[in-house]
Amino acid sequence: MIVAEPGPSTRVGDAQDARGYRLAAAGREEAEDERLNLLEQIYDPASRGRRMVVQPGWRCLEVGAGRGSMAAWLAEQVGPTGYVVAVDIDTRYLEKLDLPNLEAVQHNILDDPLADLGPGSFDLVCSRLMLFHLIGRQEDAIRQMTECLHPGGWLIDEDADWGTAAPVDPEHPRYGAYQEIWRDGEWWTDRGYDKAFGQKLPVLFERCGLQDIRHEAATEVIRGGSPWARWWIPTLEVINELGGATESDRRGVEVMTSALADPTVWLMRELLHACWGRRVG
Repeated sequence: MIVAEPGPSTRVGDAQDARGYRLAAAGREEAEDERLNLLEQIYDPASRGRRMVVQPGWRCLEVGAGRGSMAAWLAEQVGPTGYVVAVDIDTRYLEKLDLPNLEAVQHNILDDPLADLGPGSFDLVCSRLMLFHLIGRQEDAIRQMTECLHPGGWLIDEDADWGTAAPVDPEHPRYGAYQEIWRDGEWWTDRGYDKAFGQKLPVLFERCGLQDIRHEAATEVIRGGSPWARWWIPTLEVINELGGATESDRRGVEVMTSALADPTVWLMRELLHACWGRRVG
């Protein structure tokens, strides 16, 4: 997803202000296109299942819509009597979609006027792997998305705990070096992130006034070189570089990406959380 990271991400001992979305496509369009293609292959099947609540005729809003695969699917589900608005701060991919009931809108859910989207008018508002990047302002974003729902409408978000993403076999030669860099996900903490953000979704939903909250989480163990590992490699590399990498940081990422590319390494994925909540009253 292409989203804004409005606040500074500060490394331990480094006062660098890394404003802006770390995975922005500008200057690396081809690589980002491939990364997003893999993301869709990996996450779309389960995301579609979680959005089966959608009905023909519904108005849907997807925030941080990326290349628009889920927005296009929603447009199919709501049919000609429904409507989908797909928003992102970078709409270069969304503008390629040509569906009569889908509108692409350049919008920052945190900083742009909510009136641009039609507050109180949507049956479903959803996002995926976006809130994690909004360091310190996730609750603000959820509150804004909730305001877009009409009473009875549903908010759905999928976000993750990324600290689990590591090799599982201590006997493998690559295990120790990977864990020395990763440190049970403290790699994220050094870059200003909450490595266990996903599990907080139901708490944040409740704070924002949502009810009938449901939450689930799942992971799997996969081989190095799998589609997920091939997606995770450039994700780590770009976050590391655009976060202000040192030569030591780059060597550390090379250790991890070498393990991710090795089919003899079994790795646990992120713990992916999905949360549903309804706006009542």
